[in-house]
Amino acid sequence: MNRIVFISPYKDLSIIAQSVAEELGLYIEVYEGWLEEAAKIIENLDGPPVDMIISRGGTADYLAEKFSIPVIHVNTGPYEILEGLNEAKQYSRNIAITSSRDPFAGLPLLQKVLDVSIMEIRITSLKDLEARIASLAHLGNYCIVGGGPTVSYAQKYGLSNVFLKTNRATLHSAFLEADRLVTLRREEMRKSRRLEAILNATYDGIIAVNATGAIEIFNKAAEKTLNLQASAVLGKNIVDVVPNSRLDRILQTGESEAGELQDTGNARILTNRVPVKYGQKIIGAVATFIEAAKVVQAEHKIRKELTTQSQFKAKATFSDIIGVSKVLEIKKKVAQNFAHSNLSIMLYGASGTGKELFAQSIHNASERAKNPFVAVNCGALPPTLLESELFGYEEGAFTGARRKGKYGLFELAHGGTIFLDEIDALPIEMQGRLLRVVQEREVLRIGGESIIPVNIRVIAASNKSAEDLLAKNMIREDLFYRLNVLWIELPTLAERREDIQCLCEHFLPPEKKREIGPLVSRLLPYFIRYKWPGNIRELQNTIQRLAFFVDTVDPKDDITKFLQLVAPNILRAVGDYSPTSTQQIRPQMKDYEHELILNAVAEYKTLDKAAAHLGIGRSTLTRKLKKIRESRLTD
Repeated sequence: MNRIVFISPYKDLSIIAQSVAEELGLYIEVYEGWLEEAAKIIENLDGPPVDMIISRGGTADYLAEKFSIPVIHVNTGPYEILEGLNEAKQYSRNIAITSSRDPFAGLPLLQKVLDVSIMEIRITSLKDLEARIASLAHLGNYCIVGGGPTVSYAQKYGLSNVFLKTNRATLHSAFLEADRLVTLRREEMRKSRRLEAILNATYDGIIAVNATGAIEIFNKAAEKTLNLQASAVLGKNIVDVVPNSRLDRILQTGESEAGELQDTGNARILTNRVPVKYGQKIIGAVATFIEAAKVVQAEHKIRKELTTQSQFKAKATFSDIIGVSKVLEIKKKVAQNFAHSNLSIMLYGASGTGKELFAQSIHNASERAKNPFVAVNCGALPPTLLESELFGYEEGAFTGARRKGKYGLFELAHGGTIFLDEIDALPIEMQGRLLRVVQEREVLRIGGESIIPVNIRVIAASNKSAEDLLAKNMIREDLFYRLNVLWIELPTLAERREDIQCLCEHFLPPEKKREIGPLVSRLLPYFIRYKWPGNIRELQNTIQRLAFFVDTVDPKDDITKFLQLVAPNILRAVGDYSPTSTQQIRPQMKDYEHELILNAVAEYKTLDKAAAHLGIGRSTLTRKLKKIRESRLTD
């Protein structure tokens, strides 16, 4: 609670002050006294420290000089002055009024209105005040108007006097102002302490200097790193305390310096230095630094956490599914629609067709995108481990079980998506437990007694057809119909041959794209005829393998020799072109050739560069471009 003390010069004002404080709902301590007497009252107060003093006239000035506590002066208002002068008029036409602060305004006008002579006496000291009142006593009939000391001296020298009173309105304003200022002052103190706590809690050392280089902030971390005490360096020039801090240079140049290594007497630190500006003027500088060893430790910790978390993140989106074929476009649109639902999905497709890519894309396009994506290859784990991995277990569930048990993958996927690849590899007995999870969204750990609710979206996948799964009893029928609510059959690469070219370009290593691009263009006829049993994964592997053999190829060499070296399986499957086979694929290859030529011209701008990229002469390229234009005009 705010502690405010009001020093009143007379009893009537004390009574009014108590009344005003109660009216405002403020707790204000009221005491009576002048000057030294008022000071003794403050000195002898017990309890918490005083936040603010309220007083008037010379007593307020006296207390302000004697104590570091803020003092609010109760300023005398025009109404009180008029009331005091009017009362003094009853005693004498010659009036002297004392003021300890600003001169009274409007006294000439008051002289005319009241038909009196008014002299203002400015109080500079009590000794001077007494001397001025004593001199008035020799001049004749004067009435003195003022506060406690003024009235006391007037009485001493036999002069009539009027005590200048303070009304309720003036006290009302003074009390509200005092409460407001105390509240603001306390808030500033709280902010200052919070800032101090923050500066001392941070791991970074912080040093701040003013425009002259004097140290204003030197936090705990700076003390520890530099082996210096803040109490010993605050106020000193940074050059004298830390000669190689370079903050003096920042004050001169106004330019920031970031991420610089610096050797101190105790350690190597990583430092940032910035100027503090007000407009264009440099008013200080700040250095933040941390020991290089701690940076290394933090990086290792972050990498470890990211590695742990990354296994439950979906990276792929629909933009990562490459292709221009109509069939792929349809499948992507269907999958995008499925993403807006929470229903279970089955993905069917041969190995390498991108089932997990679709699963991740569906997850990232859904409302669950920010939550876990847990991928489980049901065929990669032995049945003995698969159950505990999926459902988790309680402490002591079996020999070798972890202390405190283990979360299952269904629990870890809570709020997100679980992807069950090769679902048909799950043993039939385990499929029964999976059915309950899919149907009830509940998990029972191995050795557990309580049901754990989970909020998950299930996407399952198989390289078998739905008919085979049921006909060959690879999956329980009830589980199948729970999973097969929504389903997508992914096309093989042989069913989307028009995507081969853009997939090749996508898989080309960026650093060798110029070298491998023309080679891939020559291999495209073979790639298009090949059936790709490993689908997109096989194509990617082939392109990656090309990068290691590209330097062995002479542009004039027979491309079949290179294919025999890199991918003999493709050459055996496709064989040499016969006139018949060439004629069959010629229209398709013609379209690919046109696309390659137009893309090269668009990318390389000049015919010479485009021809070099394609591995043909400029004249050949010119002739082919002419044919392309002619064919498009006739189409």
